[in-house]
Amino acid sequence: MKTINFARYSLMLVRNIIFQGILYMSTGEKIYKLSITFILSIIFYYIFNNLTISILSAHLLNYIINGQFYVVYRYFDPNANMKEGDLLKYISFIERNIIIFKPLDVLIIGGVARGTVKSTSDLDIRIYHNNKMLDSIKAYVMATVFRFYGLVTRFPIDVFCFSNLKFLEKIRKDEIPVNFMKHKDIERKYPLSINYKFQLDKIKYDS
Repeated sequence: MKTINFARYSLMLVRNIIFQGILYMSTGEKIYKLSITFILSIIFYYIFNNLTISILSAHLLNYIINGQFYVVYRYFDPNANMKEGDLLKYISFIERNIIIFKPLDVLIIGGVARGTVKSTSDLDIRIYHNNKMLDSIKAYVMATVFRFYGLVTRFPIDVFCFSNLKFLEKIRKDEIPVNFMKHKDIERKYPLSINYKFQLDKIKYDS
């Protein structure tokens, strides 16, 4: 049975709510994230007429619609294993959104890329996009859609965007990303990268 360290995980949740993953984002995605809070703050200010309450409310709402709550929550719930059916359902959701948003590629890293899904695993997604403004915004919106769907379906999704391949230097050296679209840049950087359809057949799930 999994032992739960409530003090440690509660601190993780607080940090998650405060920073909302912004420390790991590219510059463009940071601006996008902060812009949402700024716009919501203006809206709330007209409602509450109080700057502090408006900013706090905007920050919390931004976290609700564009945060990654279940990435942390999975540590609190002993039964929060990533089930095969849930993973496949989310993969199908990614496939549909690729058609809509048209990124350069979508990568899977983390446990799913390594082939082992544990009780505390999440789905680590990285969206590769062109660095033009419109393409970047489309990628950021795509990430927001992914995060919100993860909240609605109670699925632990960890997603960030990048347009510079140096962003991938943050991942483990022994980890080969799994690709969705076989973009030439990804294949050049990771010659051993395989398509997600082949990787799904190799995954082992902890019971």
